[in-house]
Amino acid sequence: MIRSTHARFNNRKYFLLGEKLIRNIFRYSTTSEMSGYTTATTEDGRVYISTEDSRNLNVVTRETPIDTIPETVLQYERQMRKVAAANRASTEVSKEKHLNVIYVDEHLVVTNKPSGILCVPGIRNRKSSSLLTLVHHDYASSDIRESVDKMVVHRLDMDTSGLVVFGRTLRAVSELHKLFRDREVDKSYEALVCGHILVDNGNSAGSEVGKGGIIDLPLQRDHERPPFMRVATPQSEHNAVQVVQDLQHPGSPWKDKIKRKKPKPSRTEFTVLAHETISNNNSNKELPVTRLLLKPLTGRTHQLRVHCAALGYPIVGDPAYGIYGEASSNGGFAEHSMDALNPSRCSLQLQKEINSSYNKNGVMCLHAKKLSFV
Repeated sequence: MIRSTHARFNNRKYFLLGEKLIRNIFRYSTTSEMSGYTTATTEDGRVYISTEDSRNLNVVTRETPIDTIPETVLQYERQMRKVAAANRASTEVSKEKHLNVIYVDEHLVVTNKPSGILCVPGIRNRKSSSLLTLVHHDYASSDIRESVDKMVVHRLDMDTSGLVVFGRTLRAVSELHKLFRDREVDKSYEALVCGHILVDNGNSAGSEVGKGGIIDLPLQRDHERPPFMRVATPQSEHNAVQVVQDLQHPGSPWKDKIKRKKPKPSRTEFTVLAHETISNNNSNKELPVTRLLLKPLTGRTHQLRVHCAALGYPIVGDPAYGIYGEASSNGGFAEHSMDALNPSRCSLQLQKEINSSYNKNGVMCLHAKKLSFV
């Protein structure tokens, strides 16, 4: 059985990246996302990176220029992805192509949702075609027949594939809601991410398979790029306050609608399943990707996608949090911060090559593989 690594140190929570344990790494000044770090080595040889004593931090500098994407290219690519996402959201679903029921009884129905279709109708178009539409038509009981929305228990992002549970009766939906709310549901996802994750940064011999850790980074709504999410930092929280204040000025139509939501704790367990490659369409070069097992320990919007991007290994084919995506890159962190956090992360150049080589009609490599009630 594959076991992921859990870590605690002085009874506090940590974010584990290989043999490096980063605690409170995201304590920032208002002018820089990360001003530096200190290190310590424990008796077992693990290297811990800490920012607890901010007075003794060293300034992180670079000797080589940071690879960047021209703003004009970003604007064009993001607009193209917005159009592509709108096209996918308008896909007409059909029972023959999109409804794959893998379990059903008198209480619930479990489906295997394909990537690229809505799980439930969109916010702007409540009559839009979705997986829920198909499930309700064939499996709703008499006490839930009049309301499509009452079958919804949870949902997946449009571009995420995998298991989705719907309740068939009001009582079943109520009980399932309680299980999800009380975190009595065990969910596992499988993902392909850009680059080869080196859990121990190459310091030990042997396979990376079975190694992993916990990503413990709070998330918040990205007020600069709504409706997407990002990792919360003091600077991003300050920016969010300013945006809300600007939108709440007298006479604004948003005055009573815009509220600032506080960042929420967000934790993801990851395990390396395999190091793999995909072929470069323009050469014989094999591009490195890592197959991960991801277990969300909390249930935030886009949590797995933001956490992978913030780790330095965005999910292959992610139209929002991957390269050229509409959301903030790196989960919200600047390039220089990422290089200081994880020098072995997937480079921007490699992300570009994977993006140009991977052509699966907008399919994102994130699949909800397992769901069980505990």
